[in-house]
Amino acid sequence: MKKDAYYFPHYSNARNDAKIIRLRRVLGLEGYAIYFMLLEILREQTNYKYELKGIEDLSFEWHISKEKIFSVINDFDLF
Repeated sequence: MKKDAYYFPHYSNARNDAKIIRLRRVLGLEGYAIYFMLLEILREQTNYKYELKGIEDLSFEWHISKEKIFSVINDFDLF
């Protein structure tokens, strides 16, 4: 996928994936939103990587605890 494209595929049934269902059960729609916002950020990065030290900035920007963001990253086998 070219990096100058401002989109990436999002399956219309992503919400039905077993890992996503577990994410939504545990963290609700907020967890679902965190997951897809993280995907958007990764898409924007060179080599699709984001340094974990930036999570505090995301926490501030999104008004969400850094613990919740780290939970999405670490606890649901999505990354």
